[in-house]
Amino acid sequence: MTTLFSWTGIDTHGPASIYIASDSRISWGGNATWDVGRKIFSSRNHPEIFGYCGAVAFPIQVLGQLTNLIDDGLLFDDSDTIKIKIEKIKSTIKNSLMAMPSCQRGTCEILYATRISNRMNSSFHAAIIKIRTDGIYSEEFVLPEKSGLIASSGSGSTSLKKWHDIWVGNPSQDPFLSGRTSRNVFSAFCDSLASKQDTFSGGAPQLVGIYREGAAKNFGVIYNNKRYLNGLEVPPSCELNSIEWRNELFERCCGNSMNVLGKAQRQPRLKGLLDPYS
Repeated sequence: MTTLFSWTGIDTHGPASIYIASDSRISWGGNATWDVGRKIFSSRNHPEIFGYCGAVAFPIQVLGQLTNLIDDGLLFDDSDTIKIKIEKIKSTIKNSLMAMPSCQRGTCEILYATRISNRMNSSFHAAIIKIRTDGIYSEEFVLPEKSGLIASSGSGSTSLKKWHDIWVGNPSQDPFLSGRTSRNVFSAFCDSLASKQDTFSGGAPQLVGIYREGAAKNFGVIYNNKRYLNGLEVPPSCELNSIEWRNELFERCCGNSMNVLGKAQRQPRLKGLLDPYS
């Protein structure tokens, strides 16, 4: 299993961004693990992002195919509503799944997020598609009014909730909490991962997102003083800053130096918070 989750970023004008993040560990029976498995996907040309947890073989194939169809303009029309998009994704998944030997299908969950329109007319949407032995099911989420979790899946969800409550607080106990920011949500996830409380979650964080304008973003992540993209360590390169980089505290960073960018807002750890990295 894994830790897979999605959240929104909110500003004074409402939803300003939406993200999906995951760990990088793929596990087999016993203690066999691989910490550089890709679990999230983003369109290069459109505001569409995906992530998966559960059985690996099917979703890692179909999501790569889906993003290629989207990028080549072969799946969605500009006039598609969120419900039409979800149905097209489900239909594509079903057609592919039915061609796979039933003994190899397994069960998995796919998180999907998108943006309709752009700039101040934009609206963000998210859904989960559950692939079960008895069928394929989908559920569209109601997005929170403040920055916060939309959904989490996988074996690491319990650990994530614990660290999320530490960083953000428990809204059921205090509905006026001020710590519900993208920075706190992502920091909680990184702390959960570093704590190793879920043995099936590991490797580096992976992160994709959508802003109010433009195509989806595939973020590089600086984690334990190393650079990662989609779970794979990135070597030094003159083109490192061709993508956007974030560290464990969600600070914008320079890909070359790995330092926080000069004008980026610094985000210190919360005072008195347990440090899972120590």
